[in-house]
Amino acid sequence: MDDRLTYLLVRKKSGEITLEEQLELSELLKNDYVKLILSEGIDEVFESHLSYGKSIPNNTVNGALDRLYKKIAETGPEPVHFNTNKYRRLKWWSVAASVLLVMSAAAFYLMTSPRPHSPSSNIITTQKGSKTNLVLPDGTKVWVNADTKLIYDKEFGNNAREVALTGEAYFDVVKDKTRPFIIHTSAVQVKVLGTTLNVRSYPTEKTTETTLIKGSVEVTLNTNPQKKVILKPNEKVVVENTDAVLPEQPVDTVNVRKQSAPMVINPVHFDKKDQEVYETMWVKNKLAFDETPFDKMIAELERWYNVQIIVKNKALSASTYTVTFENKSLDEALEGLQFSAHFQYQAKDGIVTIW
Repeated sequence: MDDRLTYLLVRKKSGEITLEEQLELSELLKNDYVKLILSEGIDEVFESHLSYGKSIPNNTVNGALDRLYKKIAETGPEPVHFNTNKYRRLKWWSVAASVLLVMSAAAFYLMTSPRPHSPSSNIITTQKGSKTNLVLPDGTKVWVNADTKLIYDKEFGNNAREVALTGEAYFDVVKDKTRPFIIHTSAVQVKVLGTTLNVRSYPTEKTTETTLIKGSVEVTLNTNPQKKVILKPNEKVVVENTDAVLPEQPVDTVNVRKQSAPMVINPVHFDKKDQEVYETMWVKNKLAFDETPFDKMIAELERWYNVQIIVKNKALSASTYTVTFENKSLDEALEGLQFSAHFQYQAKDGIVTIW
C-alpha cells in the first residue's frame, strides 16, 4: 500500500478527511479491487473494535485478515505467469501489513489529536462542465450533476439521514424504515425510505423537479408543510420555485394530477431508442432534451460544457426540442441542433454566440 493511500485512510478514520481528499481517495479505490477490499476490511475492524485507549484483540485482526485474504484470493485478479501459491502468500502478508499499518496509524492519530465537539458538514460541489458520484455513510449512492452542491452532516446516518441539495442529483437510497432519507431543496422536501429518484433544483430555473424511478416518495412544499403528495414509479412532480403554494382543499394524487401550476404530477417520458427516462439519462453521460424550450436547453448546455452562450435570435425561444447527445463535444451538439433550430453560431474563448 503506497504512502498516499495510507495517509488518506488514516485521515478518513480520524474523521478529519477533507472533501478534496475524500474525492481523491474515491478515485484511488475506484479502479483497484485489492485497495478497495483493504479499505472495507479496515472499516470493519476499526469501527467495531477500536476506541480510545483500547487495543484490538489479536483474534479480531486475524479474523478480519482471514476474510480479506479469502475474498481477494477468490475474486481478485490473479497473474497468469506467477507461482500462484507464492503469489497468494505474498499478497496475504501485504494485506496483513497494510491493515495493521493503517489501524495503528489511525489509532495513534485518534489518541493524540483533539477531537471536534460539534458536528460539521461535508460539502460536495461540482463546477460547470463536471460531474461526480459518491457513496454516503449509509451506503446510499449519489450521482451529482454539473454546477451542484450537496451538503450532509458528518454525523449523517447515526440518528438521521438528511441532505441539502442545490442543483441536480440522482439517488439510489438504501432502505431503512427507522431512518427516512430526506432531501431538502429550496422549494420542497422529499422523504424516502428506500428508492431510486432524481431531484433537480437549480436556483436559476423556474421549477424544482422530483422524478421517481422506483419505490415511493413523499413530497412536501416548504411553503405549506401540511400539504403532501405521494409519487408513484415513473412519475415526476414539478413545483414552481416562487409562490409554490398548494390549494387549500384536501389534496390527493388524483386531484394534483389535474391541476396546473404551482404543482403538477406528470408521467415521465422515455427515449424511444434506448427506452430510458429522459430525466436520468445524464447519469450515463447522455445530454437529453424532451420537448425542452430553447432557453432551458441553452442553460443546460452552459452547465454541461462550462461555456457562456449568448442568443441573439430571440425567435428560437418559441420552439421546443427533443434530442439526445451521447459523448458529444460542444461543436457536435450545436451542429446537431442546427438541423432543427436553424441557427448560426460562433465559439471563441469559452463564449458561444448564436444568431
